[in-house]
Amino acid sequence: MTYNPALDGLRALAVLAVLFFHCRFPPGFGGFIGVDVFFVLSGYLITSLLRAEIAATGRIDLRRFYLRRALRLWPALLLMLAAYALVAPALFPEDSMPRDVALAGLYLTDYSFAFWDWPDKLNHTWSLAVEQHYYLIWPLVVIATCRLSPRSVVWILAALFVAASAWRICEALAWGNWQEVYYRFDTRLSGLIMGSLVAVLPWRPSPQAALVLSRFSMIVLGLAFLLLHWKLLDALTWPAVLIDLAAAALVMSLASGHQTPISAALSVRLLVYLGSISYGIYLWHYPIVRAVRDNADPFSGTFVVIVLSIGAAALSYRFVEKPLLARRSRPAVQVA
Repeated sequence: MTYNPALDGLRALAVLAVLFFHCRFPPGFGGFIGVDVFFVLSGYLITSLLRAEIAATGRIDLRRFYLRRALRLWPALLLMLAAYALVAPALFPEDSMPRDVALAGLYLTDYSFAFWDWPDKLNHTWSLAVEQHYYLIWPLVVIATCRLSPRSVVWILAALFVAASAWRICEALAWGNWQEVYYRFDTRLSGLIMGSLVAVLPWRPSPQAALVLSRFSMIVLGLAFLLLHWKLLDALTWPAVLIDLAAAALVMSLASGHQTPISAALSVRLLVYLGSISYGIYLWHYPIVRAVRDNADPFSGTFVVIVLSIGAAALSYRFVEKPLLARRSRPAVQVA
């Protein structure tokens, strides 16, 4: 796949939205939608990567795929967890460090936090668990549908998106438990499927359509950013569907390669760099937030979190992630 710097810029905006949200600066805004954007982007990139492999070789090497995912994601996670294990007994003595590290390292926190509130200081790893479960099953879906017509695949994925969204909405309305619905893999699958649907669409927008899509998406995401509130059950119903659609429209616009004001803004060097280390920023920021947030005012606390998170992510990328990426035998798309 051709490298697209605007997609890295989108990663940067998504992870910064989540970081500021967790810092509660400013309070009351919907920065948590950055995770929804990550899900759609990841679904698009992974499905594009798998389809490109089929086009080039006629098959998907599952062993190679899973190994590449492990090399991309696990070492940086284990580094963060090792650092957390060293400092957690002093900073967070009330928590069960071995239990929390084990849950995060085994990608179980989507369900453990949904049902039992574990782990507290590592609960941001729930989204990594959701994506990891997607990585486990999605190559099998791509293999099962690779011989179907493009039109059939589009309809199948559209039906899966509707089913996944309907399942989340029904769960939210039936049980009324925001936490159980928000964090689970089975109720958060819709964004990943929507991104996958974008990857298989045979249509690519014209320059004018790309401009319209980018404007529509930024309006919807901007309104969600301003109006949606944390732990609002209604946000998991129809607003979540609109967020998935808006994120998909933005990814489609950027992936088209057409120049728009938004793609140009997302391609500035600083955002592209932050996007390249966004995985590390996401990994490190939340334990730092929990150590700092209650001991500093929002402005200075956020500044400290930004500096420490970006610093740790840059070191992780330079000395852990990048060397392992270089060891791969063929290029691959970076996926958050």
